[in-house]
Amino acid sequence: MRGGGFSLMELVVVMTVTVIMSGVAVVAMSSTTGNRAAIAAKRLLRDMTFARQRAIATGTGTWVVFDTGAETWSILSEDPSSPGRAGATALTDPATGGDMVETLGTGSFIGVELVSATFDAGSEVGFDWLGQPLNSADTTLAAAGTVTLSDGHQITVTISTGHIAYVAP
Repeated sequence: MRGGGFSLMELVVVMTVTVIMSGVAVVAMSSTTGNRAAIAAKRLLRDMTFARQRAIATGTGTWVVFDTGAETWSILSEDPSSPGRAGATALTDPATGGDMVETLGTGSFIGVELVSATFDAGSEVGFDWLGQPLNSADTTLAAAGTVTLSDGHQITVTISTGHIAYVAP
């Protein structure tokens, strides 16, 4: 008759399975931040494309403003009666009813950082009624603009055309 304990073989098998599962969990967790950064970059691509398309469709300047300290970007629209960046206000997100602001480092984007946003000498880009990118001085970009997120995920804006592209690391 056998006792109520475990045999040495059963303990070794359980320990081996536990070690294997721990190794898989560590690998999965380490790639989670990279996946979150890729998703955040794709969301930024979507938001910037929306801003450009909105500017073309409405004829009203639309801006994407980055704050690297607060890890946010916002989508703003110019006031048609007073065009220019100075009078632009946050658009309302139809899904939430709140301002169109995205914050990194929290919620589903925990661990993701807004490393830099460079559009000539500023950290914002606007689009005019032709979809051309503008710098913070409200003039056409002199050089391609880039936004860099964690793990080297980048969004680029081409001068003249305003084409927006995601560059994976």
